[in-house]
Amino acid sequence: MIKSSFTRLENRILLKNRLYEKGFSVRFHSYEYYVIRNKFVSIILLEPNFNRVLIYKISWNPIESEIAVKEIYSIIKKIDPFVKIIVEENKEY
Repeated sequence: MIKSSFTRLENRILLKNRLYEKGFSVRFHSYEYYVIRNKFVSIILLEPNFNRVLIYKISWNPIESEIAVKEIYSIIKKIDPFVKIIVEENKEY
C-alpha cells in the first residue's frame, strides 16, 4: 500500500503553515486539524498510512465551509498530489 507524504512531520507542519498563509486559524494535534476562518469551517483528518485525507464540512456554517473546503483541498493536493481526498458533511459540529 502506498503511504501519503503526510507521514512526514515536515509535511504536516507545512499544511498548517499553508493554511495560516491563506488566512485560516488552525489547531492541530498530530493528524487532526481544526480549521477556523471567521467561524469554524472544517475538520481535516490525515490518514497517511492509507494514503487518505478526510475533510469535513461544518453543517451549521455551510457557505463559509464550502469555500474553505475548496481552498483546503487545493492546498493538500499541492503538498501531496497523489493522496485520496474525501469530503464529507459533518452534522455533529
